[in-house]
Order: sequence, then structure tokens, then C-alpha cells
Amino acid sequence: MAKATQIKNNIRVELARLQVMELDELRTKWRELYGKEPPDCGKVFFRRQLAFRIQELQYGGISESAQTALTEIGNTPKPRKNAGGILPGTRFERNWKGKVCVVVATADGFEYNGQTYKSLSGAAFAITGTQWNGKKFFGVK
Repeated sequence: MAKATQIKNNIRVELARLQVMELDELRTKWRELYGKEPPDCGKVFFRRQLAFRIQELQYGGISESAQTALTEIGNTPKPRKNAGGILPGTRFERNWKGKVCVVVATADGFEYNGQTYKSLSGAAFAITGTQWNGKKFFGVK
């Protein structure tokens, strides 16, 4: 138990030292801990990254399964907005004459009651029978 306490105290001391180091000392510490030339950054960046690295070396880094999951998330393409500038899957709800009307944005437009409309205004027209600004009708403008 005493060894674990000693390690924690040593890490705390190292982390505290980072706070008083000047830029050239931080760069030297970077070379020592990362084994490569430091980037052209300021003290705040160096202190954060070096604090992480000190703890990573002592306690271990991210697990392989977590790294794999993060890589998969990073490789997942971002959803693309439809022609109306709305992300597919966005739901618009409006109570119209006692009926809750739900319009869902799709990649091709907006779906209401099984019909696809090119614009939110088209869906609003299908609901009301009159011309509306779709975003205004659904209260998003």
C-alpha cells in the first residue's frame, strides 16, 4: 500500500512541476516523454498534454477496445442535410385543428402521412391546405 501512495505522490509532484516550467523546459520534457520533436504550441497545450502523458505512462493508456470504438466513430460519415438544410431523422410536430401532425425529415425531403414532399412548406400545405412557410408553421423560425 505504501508503494501505491508513493507513486501517487511522485505523479503529483511531476504534475506540479509542469505548472512552473517555462516553454523551453516544457519542450525538453516533451522530447523526453514522447521521444520526438514538440509541436509549435503554447504553455497551456504543453502542460495539458504532458500531464496526460505522465499519467498515461504510469497508469496505462486507453484500452484497445475503446481505441477501436473511437476509430469506428471517427470513420463514420457525418449525416448529410437534405435540400431543406435539415438533418434526416429530424421530427417536426404541430397540433393542427386538434390533430397532432408529425413530419419527418428524410434524405429526399420531408415525409408526412406516407407522402414525401420536397420542402417543409409542401408538408405544411398538405396539412393546412394553404400556403405556409414550413419553418414558421412548425415554430422553428
